[in-house]
Amino acid sequence: MENRGRVPLRFALVAAAALLALWLLRRALAPFFVAMVLAYLLGPLVDRLSRRLGRSWSVVAVMIGFVAVITGILMALGPWLVDQGERLVASLPRWKQALDARFLPWFQAHPAWQVRLEQGLDGLDPALLFRGLQATGGGVLGCFLDLLALILVPLILYYLLLEGSGLVHTLRDLAPPRHRERLDRMAAAIHQRLGGYIRGQAAVAAAMGVFHGLAFTILGVPYAWLLGLVAGISNVVPYSPYLTALPPALILAYLDASRGGHLLSIAAVFIAVQKVESFYFTPVWVGRASRLHPLEVLLALTAFGFWFGVLGLIFAVPLAVVLKVVLEEVLADYKAHPWFGDAA
Repeated sequence: MENRGRVPLRFALVAAAALLALWLLRRALAPFFVAMVLAYLLGPLVDRLSRRLGRSWSVVAVMIGFVAVITGILMALGPWLVDQGERLVASLPRWKQALDARFLPWFQAHPAWQVRLEQGLDGLDPALLFRGLQATGGGVLGCFLDLLALILVPLILYYLLLEGSGLVHTLRDLAPPRHRERLDRMAAAIHQRLGGYIRGQAAVAAAMGVFHGLAFTILGVPYAWLLGLVAGISNVVPYSPYLTALPPALILAYLDASRGGHLLSIAAVFIAVQKVESFYFTPVWVGRASRLHPLEVLLALTAFGFWFGVLGLIFAVPLAVVLKVVLEEVLADYKAHPWFGDAA
C-alpha cells in the first residue's frame, strides 16, 4: 500500500513534465498571460453587471466597452505618437551636432578616451542586433505569431471572464479531497492579492505617466509627454523608470543647452515623484493588496530577473505573491508542529 502522505512517483513526474512544458511553451502562452491580466482588471466590473444582466451579457458588454475605450485611446494617442517619433527622428542631426559641440573638444583634449570610444563603436555588430531582433520575434513568422496572439487575446479573455470560475473548479477536482480545504484557502488568497496587485499597478502606472509628463513639461524637457509615457509603462517593473526615463530626460535636456542646475532640478523632481509613488501610491494602491514588503519586492526582482531576464522582471512581483502565500502555509504548518511547541 502506498503512503498517502507521499505523492506517487508517476504523478510527480507528470507534474514536473507539465511544468517543463509550460516553461518551454512560455512564448506561445503569452496570449493567455495577457488575457489573464485583463481578466483581473475587468473581472470586478463583470461581477457587478452580472447581477442585473446575467454573466454572458455582462461579459459581452464589458468587452465591447473595453475595446471602445482602447480604440479611443489609440485614435487619440496614435497620431501624436507618430508625430513625436517623426520629430525625434528629424531632430537626430541636430542632437548629433549638439553632441559634437559639447564633447568633441573634450575628446580632442583626451585622445585616449576618443580611441576607446571609437574602438567601442567599431565593435558594434549590426548583424548581432539583427539576430537579436529575430530572436525577440522579428521576421515574417514572428509577425504572424504576434498577429495571431493579438487575435487570440480577446477570445481567451471572453472565456476567462465567462467560465473562469468553472476552470478553477475543474483544477480543484484534480486535488485530493483531504487537501482541498487548504488549496481553497490558498487559491482565494492568491486570487485576492493578485487581483489587487494588477489593478493597483495599472492605476499607479497611469498616475506616474501623468505626473512625470506634467513635471517634464513644467521643467521644459523635450518630448516631455513621450518620456512620461515611457516612465508610466516601465513602472510596471518597479524602480525601472530610473533607467528608462530619467537618463533620456537628462540627456535631452543637456543637449537642449540646459545648465547643470537645471539638470539637478530635473533629477530632483523626478526622484520626488518616484518617492511619492514609493511612499504613497504603491503602498496604498498595491502594497496593501499584495501584502509584500519593499524588501521582498527587491528580492523578487533581483532573483527572478537574474534567473529569467526581462520576463522575470515583469512577473517577479506576481510570482512573489504566489510564493508568499505558499510560504505562509508552510510557516503555519511549522508553527503547528509539536517540534516547534512545548510538546517537544
